[in-house]
Amino acid sequence: MKPLAFARYAWGLLFYTLGVIVWGAYVRATGSGDGCGQHWPTCQGAILPEIEHVKTIIEFSHRISSGLALLGVILLFFWGRRLFAKDHPAYFGVTFTLWAMIVETLAGG
Repeated sequence: MKPLAFARYAWGLLFYTLGVIVWGAYVRATGSGDGCGQHWPTCQGAILPEIEHVKTIIEFSHRISSGLALLGVILLFFWGRRLFAKDHPAYFGVTFTLWAMIVETLAGG
């Protein structure tokens, strides 16, 4: 049952992450990427920014959704490493996924 629950979680996380990517494309297409200013990881220098412009809402919501995706991948990593043996392809997969997410987070920031 554990591998089935893991697989369901992984698929759900994949679809969620694809949604985050699409939302990121929307942020870029609308020019909302500067909605939080030059502050990262905060938004306008605050954890919860004052919402004065629509582009701030768009950018801040993308940061929140991206952060949740990162937390989801961290959970996937630890769950997969406990569930599968080192020679199992999923063991490599969760490790690669975490590193890819870290690189993407640093590049996006």
